[in-house]
Amino acid sequence: MSSLTLPGALRPRLRMGWLRHPWTLVAFAVAVAMIVMLAMRFRTEVGARLSSVPVPTWPWLVACGLASSCFFLANGLALRAASGLPLRLRTAVAVQLAAAAANRVLPAGLGAIAVNARYLERQKLACSACLSAVAAIKIAFALAHVGGIALTAALVGGSGTQDTLSAPIRSVTANVGSGPALGGVALCLVGCVAAGTRPRVRGRLGPALRGAGRHLTLLARSPRRTAVLLLSAAATKVTQIVALATCVWAFGGSISLLSVATIYLVGAVVAGAVPTAGNIGALEPALAIGLTAAGGDAVSMFAAVLVYRLISYWLPVLPGIAALTVLRRRGIL
Repeated sequence: MSSLTLPGALRPRLRMGWLRHPWTLVAFAVAVAMIVMLAMRFRTEVGARLSSVPVPTWPWLVACGLASSCFFLANGLALRAASGLPLRLRTAVAVQLAAAAANRVLPAGLGAIAVNARYLERQKLACSACLSAVAAIKIAFALAHVGGIALTAALVGGSGTQDTLSAPIRSVTANVGSGPALGGVALCLVGCVAAGTRPRVRGRLGPALRGAGRHLTLLARSPRRTAVLLLSAAATKVTQIVALATCVWAFGGSISLLSVATIYLVGAVVAGAVPTAGNIGALEPALAIGLTAAGGDAVSMFAAVLVYRLISYWLPVLPGIAALTVLRRRGIL
């Protein structure tokens, strides 16, 4: 593990003052507001067809809850593997719950990045190594997602495949528009290029990048840690797919697990163009339209997606806030 320590001026600000108790209440209020906005957005469709929604089969919903719980376990294992520290698994999982609560407020996973980096820094890991470990997790998750798309694209078949794959893309494009997504990507690229051309920026980032490179090199030279990290990243995708599939089956859908996996992986990518916390407002219609294109009933699939998001995305907020408070009091965060 890298032992590089940076001067105080070069150390990123990983302080978590915004995670103190009053702000956790603010985060919860924002989460509730997001739920209300989501309900208001689809109130017309839900109100008009609520009577036709079938009663879900509760054992499948329990299975969805178990799969969602395993998601945090897989995240904790990934953090241990990426850091190289003998972290207590129970604490690492609690940190992932706290990170999930922070992610409900900040977009693009910034809340989880800050929480995980702060936790590793508290475990006496060098600052550059903390950021490298978090970056390694993000890279592993991206590789797992791309690999999952490639695998499902190779395995899925049938005449409805093209509609199933393109439905989430059409949904996000219709709700958001391709212009904002392409404009955001172009703006990020221009900003990165402009920042990289400034000597002052290169001088400040140089030591941090060299320290990050050393940590990633040590990770790459450890086949066991790399394997655990990649398998844990793949497990996070599998648990989310299983959670969505069980909700689909709970509402009487007969869509196969492979088709659900394809819809989830593609829908999550295209919904990432929307700069909201958790892709709220884009992932839900993308998944619902994709499941409908795969042969599910439109109303049932819409209800299944909302229940899936409630169980896997919103319910962990309460234990996440509790974990955040306890970890702060114990000095772990």
